[in-house]
Amino acid sequence: METIHSYKSFNEKKSIEELKYNMLQYRIRLEEIILENNFYKNLLVASIYKSNTINLFENLEQFKRNLNKIETAVSELVPEINSHSHSITNKTECDDLFCDNFFIKTHDDLEEKIYQFFLKSRAFKRQMLQYLESVLKKNN
Repeated sequence: METIHSYKSFNEKKSIEELKYNMLQYRIRLEEIILENNFYKNLLVASIYKSNTINLFENLEQFKRNLNKIETAVSELVPEINSHSHSITNKTECDDLFCDNFFIKTHDDLEEKIYQFFLKSRAFKRQMLQYLESVLKKNN
């Protein structure tokens, strides 16, 4: 039975430092995804696949397109994270409950967006790696 992944917020009680630290960690993970994608793109153009594999070229091209979509999503998320990190720094100026709730809601929304991105990215990479493993030339 597959576990259902859903986002759960634990941000209400976190300090400003914790929130900033979490955003920094997300940014670092996104930067690592770009490095991984560069490796995968090189892997997709390597001459390491079984010849006469049905739809090999089409599948590899689809993987490249998906990697490009991931990079586009990362390039959109990183500025959002940077902007939000800056607003976390300015949050101390906000003293009323409405402002706090709005801030936490904004933070949760961004964090959920990042969470969903990571889930989709991992699922795609798992599928791609399983396929690539099945079409790699074996040296026996």
